[in-house]
Order: sequence, then structure tokens, then C-alpha cells
Amino acid sequence: MKKSIKLRALEREDIVKTIIWHNQKDIKELYSGHPFPVNLEVEKKWYEKILTSNIPTSVFGIEKDEETKLIGISLLKDINLLNRVAEFAIYIGDKNERSKGYAKIATNLTLQFGFFELGLNRIFLKVLEENTRAIKLYEKCGFIKEGILREAIYINNSFKNEILMSILKADFMKIWNKVNEF
Repeated sequence: MKKSIKLRALEREDIVKTIIWHNQKDIKELYSGHPFPVNLEVEKKWYEKILTSNIPTSVFGIEKDEETKLIGISLLKDINLLNRVAEFAIYIGDKNERSKGYAKIATNLTLQFGFFELGLNRIFLKVLEENTRAIKLYEKCGFIKEGILREAIYINNSFKNEILMSILKADFMKIWNKVNEF
């Protein structure tokens, strides 16, 4: 059976899942955006921000088509339409849905949105150097390592390096054209 997911806007009802995900130890440790505990008020404020504005952040729920089940989040943030650049982030919050290929599909769908709908030229990300599974995923999707942000994140009483990676529209188009050849 073919894996099928879609990206959709987050809805207020999703808060019951996302607050749990944002407080999961593994997400807090690997997702360098916010390593601190999140309470309901903080999560509500985040929802108010994303539900009332499409730019400078586009946040998508990752949903399994056949079940209409929210399993994760992908986003483009700090969208700069003048320079045509944005930062990408993703996670599969539902632990039962990890390692099934959904993150790769959602990454590609988010890249399509960024390049085709927003007209971006460059999408970049930062990932903890020790998160080798994520780095492999990003490389499979066409991201290229650009450098290391040395000791950029402080987690669990130690400084961690981040890898800076990016993909250009031209890079993505090469992959896109190969996948869509007849």
C-alpha cells in the first residue's frame, strides 16, 4: 500500500496533540527550536500567531490521508520574500508513525509549496550534528551541507553543534524532473 499524506493548516483542535509533542523529551532534545517545557498558555499563544498569519511563518499539519490523522508538523519560517529564502523544520510527533517514510514525503511537499507557491529560491535548515537520521533524510531530499554552527545550541548542560543545510530551487527542480519523467 502506498503511503499517502497531505499537508493542511493546523486547527485549534490540534492543540491537544501538539502540546504533548512539544513536551516529549526526544522532540525537545532533537528539535532545537524550543527545548523548554511548554504549558497550555504558551501553546495557545503560538496557535494564535500561526492561525492568524500565513507569513512570515507557514505551519502545516502532516496528516495521513486514509485516516485524517495528524501525525506531525512541517513549517517554513522567517520567510523573506525579498530575498526568496525561508527556514524549514519538521518533526513527526506521533511516535507510532515514525520511520515509515512520512517525513520524507512531507519534506518534499513542503519544498514544493515553498518553491512553487511562494516562489522561494533557497530553503535552509539547521539540525543538531548528532541527529544523523534527520541529516540522512535531508540529504535524500536534496539538501546540501553548508557548514557547522559550532556550539550553537545549549541542551542538557552541554553545547551542541548544528549543521547548516540548504536546497536551492534549481537543485530541487533536478530531483523533481527525474521523479516526474515518463
